[in-house]
Amino acid sequence: MSEVNNNAPFLLIQKPQELIKLFEGLIDRKIREMGVQAPPPPACLAGESPFLSTKDVQKIFNVSRQTINDWRKSGLLPSIKIKSRRYFIREQVQALHQKGSVADNQ
Repeated sequence: MSEVNNNAPFLLIQKPQELIKLFEGLIDRKIREMGVQAPPPPACLAGESPFLSTKDVQKIFNVSRQTINDWRKSGLLPSIKIKSRRYFIREQVQALHQKGSVADNQ
């Protein structure tokens, strides 16, 4: 008989929204473990995740995936890695986009 990994959450999800909530909870827990304090999303973004994927950030800045990786490696755009996925904090991305300082670092 094979062993079951008791650390992994058991996924028997009925609705996509439940899966999203589960992932957001896992991301929040990982952030707390890392000691990073993620700010709560502003009231105007109610219902939106405070995190963005690399593709989301690419769309915001209209740049390639490699450019996002370069910005991340240079420290210009901090990210959080959970397993093989990378997430960016929405407020940090929006602040950088509003500053317009990214063009200076390309």
